[in-house]
Amino acid sequence: MKRELKTGFMLMALITGAILIQSCKKKQIRQESVLDNISYIEDSIYLQIDSLPSLCDELGMKGQMIDIGDCKLYCEVEGKGMPLVLVNGGPGGTHHYFHPWFNRAAKFMQIIYYDQRGCGQSEYVAGDGYTFRQAIDDLDKLRIKLGIEQWTVCGYSYGGALAQYYTAIYPEHVAGLVLMSASALLHNDAIYPSREMQFISEDEKQRIREIYALYNEDKINMIQAIYNKDINGDWKRQNFYKPSKEEVIRTALYEWIHDTNFNSVMGASYSKYDFRHVFDNNPIPTLICEGKWDLTWSAEKAAVFKENHPNAQFVLFEKSGHNTYREEPDLFFSTLKNFVDSLKPVANEKIDAWKTQAMQIIAPQEELFNREAQFFTLIKKEGADKAYKQYRTFKKNNIDKQMFSESGMNNLGYDYLYANDYEQAVKLFQMNADAYPESSNVYDSLGEAYLKANDKKRAKEFYVKSLELDPNNENAKKILSNL
Repeated sequence: MKRELKTGFMLMALITGAILIQSCKKKQIRQESVLDNISYIEDSIYLQIDSLPSLCDELGMKGQMIDIGDCKLYCEVEGKGMPLVLVNGGPGGTHHYFHPWFNRAAKFMQIIYYDQRGCGQSEYVAGDGYTFRQAIDDLDKLRIKLGIEQWTVCGYSYGGALAQYYTAIYPEHVAGLVLMSASALLHNDAIYPSREMQFISEDEKQRIREIYALYNEDKINMIQAIYNKDINGDWKRQNFYKPSKEEVIRTALYEWIHDTNFNSVMGASYSKYDFRHVFDNNPIPTLICEGKWDLTWSAEKAAVFKENHPNAQFVLFEKSGHNTYREEPDLFFSTLKNFVDSLKPVANEKIDAWKTQAMQIIAPQEELFNREAQFFTLIKKEGADKAYKQYRTFKKNNIDKQMFSESGMNNLGYDYLYANDYEQAVKLFQMNADAYPESSNVYDSLGEAYLKANDKKRAKEFYVKSLELDPNNENAKKILSNL
């Protein structure tokens, strides 16, 4: 009897020990992060991608098309309480990547998901052309159609730029502003360069280049390109933790859908704006969430961005990349709840005073970019020579104004340069140099255009000029040494 009892205790001890060992093993298992520096290359390029339902379907979300006048926007709503609208990034992303995470927030507020015009399941109606201003006006039309007087606006990445612009134009309808890994809307060199390739190995970089080459040669489609590059290390660009296979598949299938050229058009539209000092006296409660390992920008970006929002609450997520709400959800959603619970009405007098100050910075930029759009249309229809005559007439009558932005004309010049229309490119870059003679970059671009046109003498002249204005221009130094 005693012997059997002893054997029973020994067996129980062995079972208990085995359970503890398994438990310890489970605790030791952790998700791979960029800091592990693991390089992995797949044996082949996958053309067959597994099919998975969208999380909208899996979660039973009921979408609706909201008619905002000249376009219908896809929209989903869940939860009750203070409305919070989620503005996705890109340009060209969709609302899908907010699922299933913001289901947690739907327990303490109403969550509004939508796809921007030209993206996801919304209509692709460009109107006079996709613009940054059009996107925020669309958002306010959506608010009106949903019967909402005030909401919290939550912008992610490029959507953070939209959220900032929307808040400055429509502050009376914003109860709170949440910025998640937001585009800064600042022309500040300290924000750049990007660190996205910091943890990607040389082998992975080579494989990613091969994948892009296959896509550019129409040998694989966008979905195949996204899936293959992410499983070959490209996930490290914006994630701290390695996403699961299912997450990669859904990213490829549902999270990068937009009209042709939408990304480049909207990218050019919003990147010209500079919101320095716009938020100096902003009375709208603001929450900024930044990931310590967000490699989209330089390590200084978070501090620079915080400085431009002096009245904001700032939270740095120590184990997050570009996706704070997904990589540290417990901290993010508890922070969001505390922020929403703390919101109080802002006096109309304060809102009106700030809006007036903000528009003193924003309105001249809007005027310039509207004028620029009309001028660029003239260039495309009539050519650079006729446009240059109009430019000279304008400058004669408007000494203190510009017809176009430096970056806008530079981008247009490169459109012609990449199309091998060197003559037009040279004329456009020259016009930019006339308008912005103190810029090193305009002469660098002009030198490049002459070099492409095989006029090395003129190319050298303008690279020298660029270097005189910016002695740290390494590109000019390299070109001149070769010349």
